[in-house]
Amino acid sequence: MTESVSSDKPLQTSLANPYEGVGRQAWILLWVAFGLFLFLIIGTPLAVRWSVENATVSRYTQVEAIRGTPLVLDAGVGDVTGVVNTLALSEGDLMRTDEEARANISVYASGNADLALASVQLRNNTDIVFEQARAPRFRSSSQPDRINLRLDQGRARVIGNAREDRPVEITVKTPHAVIHLKDGDDVAIAVTNDATEVSDRGGDVRIEAEGEQVVLSSGQRTAVALGSPPASPEAGPINLVKNGDFGQPLEGTWTVESVVDAGDPSAVTQGTATVTNSGERNAAYFVRQGEEGIHTETGITQTIDADVLDFDSLILRLDARLLSQSLAGAGQQSSEFPLMARIDFIDVNGNPQFWTWGLYAKDPVANWPIRGGEKIPEAVWYDYESPDFMQSPTFPRPQKVTSIRIYASGHNYRSQAANIGLIAQ
Repeated sequence: MTESVSSDKPLQTSLANPYEGVGRQAWILLWVAFGLFLFLIIGTPLAVRWSVENATVSRYTQVEAIRGTPLVLDAGVGDVTGVVNTLALSEGDLMRTDEEARANISVYASGNADLALASVQLRNNTDIVFEQARAPRFRSSSQPDRINLRLDQGRARVIGNAREDRPVEITVKTPHAVIHLKDGDDVAIAVTNDATEVSDRGGDVRIEAEGEQVVLSSGQRTAVALGSPPASPEAGPINLVKNGDFGQPLEGTWTVESVVDAGDPSAVTQGTATVTNSGERNAAYFVRQGEEGIHTETGITQTIDADVLDFDSLILRLDARLLSQSLAGAGQQSSEFPLMARIDFIDVNGNPQFWTWGLYAKDPVANWPIRGGEKIPEAVWYDYESPDFMQSPTFPRPQKVTSIRIYASGHNYRSQAANIGLIAQ
């Protein structure tokens, strides 16, 4: 009897242990399933939300030849292409201009858009890499458009055009600094082996280097030397022209003029000069559409009356766009350009002097000369910069600027001028 009772205890213990293991496994599976359930009901909406917020598509970007033959080095296969008119860009492409070439890079919302989200004007001897231009895939995303560039050497002007539907953030990397812009900002950047120089022409621009940063306001500039933080902002060059961006009406700063070469001017269609918004900037718009064969001039003039003797540099800058001209070239005598600039000076000897320069888009008739002017592409913005009047080997050194005149000359024409600056430094 005693032996039979003692032999039952091990048997009962061995039968209980397997059931206990099954219970633990069931609870583990239950909690794992519950965790997966929570992950799915919480994580899936978060993943969808993240995708909607951060998914991007590329923006259409192209480079346009303004002068000479800019080159594009393809990031994928390494091919080199000369840009004759326009060329679409891919992420990673390198653009290069030589001593004779200039180009514009434009980023658009789509391939057939008229208004650029941002534009980059490349000067001579410049290398710049188009890293990316991306926008949120979904309209509900709160993320901005992002444009990233790398300026390795040379000079570029970067403009972020103001938008209402979505902000634009632009980043330009150089060997010395990172420059941050947004829509509405306008900055000139010059890169050499030793330093990056940044001049703010509009808006607030942030420059970072070596863990420090400075913020420039319109009219300020800074320099970033190799391995150094940005220098403190300094007052930039002085613009002697008032209302050169045409943010205000012409009245009060500019005088509108219309001239026709006819015995009875009242019987001839006059040209008009008004302020228009091109979508990218405000501009003075010169239009004359009337009888052919009659010389006309339509322009705006501003009295400057500024002493410039103590300045080391004096340069005219303006953005020009030629929409149409009926006369070929600059006319038979090279005096009728669809857009011209004239600056009147008093030189250091007290003598009145003046300087003129013209821009045209339509080739001249054979044997018609072109003097004091240059050809630019039709219907695109061209960033013009004059020689330095203070350093000219032929032009007398000015001591006083008396006036500036921007005008169109010819028979019929449509032209625009914007961001006019007579920059003294």
